[in-house]
Amino acid sequence: MGSRYERYDVVVVGARCAGAPLAALLARQGLEVCLVEKGEPASGTPSTHIFEADALAFLDSLGVLDELRATGAPLIARADARVGDLRWPATWPVRPGDPGGVMSVRRFRLDPVLAGAAQQAGAALLTRTAVTDLVRAEDGRVTGVRVSSATGGEETGRGGERVLRARLVVGADGRASTVARLAGARSYHVTPNQFALFWGYFADAEIGEPTFAFHRWADRVVLGLPTDDGLYQVQVGVDPARLRAFRAGLPGSLLEYARACEPVAKALAGARLVGEPHGMTHWKGYFREPAGPGWALVGDAGHFKDPTAGRGIGDAFLQAARLAETVTGHLGADAAELDEALRRWGAWRDAEFVEPYWFAAGIGSLAPLPAVLPEVLRGMRRAGVADSLFDMVNHRAMPSDIVTGPRLLAAVGRLLARGRVGVLREVARLAADDRRRRALDRHPRYEADSPRHEMS
Repeated sequence: MGSRYERYDVVVVGARCAGAPLAALLARQGLEVCLVEKGEPASGTPSTHIFEADALAFLDSLGVLDELRATGAPLIARADARVGDLRWPATWPVRPGDPGGVMSVRRFRLDPVLAGAAQQAGAALLTRTAVTDLVRAEDGRVTGVRVSSATGGEETGRGGERVLRARLVVGADGRASTVARLAGARSYHVTPNQFALFWGYFADAEIGEPTFAFHRWADRVVLGLPTDDGLYQVQVGVDPARLRAFRAGLPGSLLEYARACEPVAKALAGARLVGEPHGMTHWKGYFREPAGPGWALVGDAGHFKDPTAGRGIGDAFLQAARLAETVTGHLGADAAELDEALRRWGAWRDAEFVEPYWFAAGIGSLAPLPAVLPEVLRGMRRAGVADSLFDMVNHRAMPSDIVTGPRLLAAVGRLLARGRVGVLREVARLAADDRRRRALDRHPRYEADSPRHEMS
């Protein structure tokens, strides 16, 4: 067939926020790594590209933070938060050694920096190269990938075909993961989106002290913060029932929604839109089976949550770091030991991200916010600890660390004292939802994965 065979320790498919850091970490441990990307990292990809304190610490340890700061994206230490009828100014919680609280860098700038770190660590990078099949041993174990290069040529064999053999193949190739499909990874905890998301970039915004605005009230979600090149990024959630009118009214409808949020309206007072707005109208949240004989999934390939929570990039970094430790510690062992180590990594992934997953689905829901949530936060604000809500966004606290039993009971008591008897039905419904989700965590319901990804 004219195919060319090459051998590596690990083949990582996808050279973006999950795959490139994983390849860099593995290569730094002396492993032979091939990083395969079907496009070009600099081409960008649909993303809200916000990352928080834990991700900034990871990027600093990876040695790329200075490059990202050179894009002009500021480190943000302040937040303007609104949840329901409660609004407060917040200081973003950080730990000693954290470079900052939150940052936004567009993906056509971020992804090449991450891919460059992998190359500098010694990983081979193949761009414009698509995986066409998994290579399997007689017992069904994955032992590599078959790829096709868009450029072809003598160096890749006739027709650009290539076979890359490896002890482990990692799919880091996003929601429409080819590796997940070919490996037969099933999806579970599947949740369809409710809001549609639209975002755009504005020049000449009145930024002042860099601040992350996050307002979630009634049927609205609005985010605003500075990003690279001196631009201001705005993201809004749109009820799908209003989607046709919203799209027809672009870009004015984006501005109308954004200006419903006071701090964003102030920033945009003299600003002008740069380029066309972007949109994401249909998606599914999910977990996919994380690993099998000779393969694993990391980042969005294995788990995707409602992007309103802003945790896709940070979660990808966390998974990549933990998977790198697992692989370097067990790749040299026999196949059974490696498989067991990957199984444990997958169990860690599910336990680590399932509670934030359900919380993100709730924040991204069209249902009215439970009155008890802003009341809990109101009590926390009186106690001077409301800013710790953002440690949940840093993935350094779980939702159950914020909405604790004592805080919930105190909030219910205050609402009842004000005559809000409906809070009892609300809390009963929340408790029933929690029991249902815990049951699903123990006994997942698997679904065929055929998500719709509609971009604007």
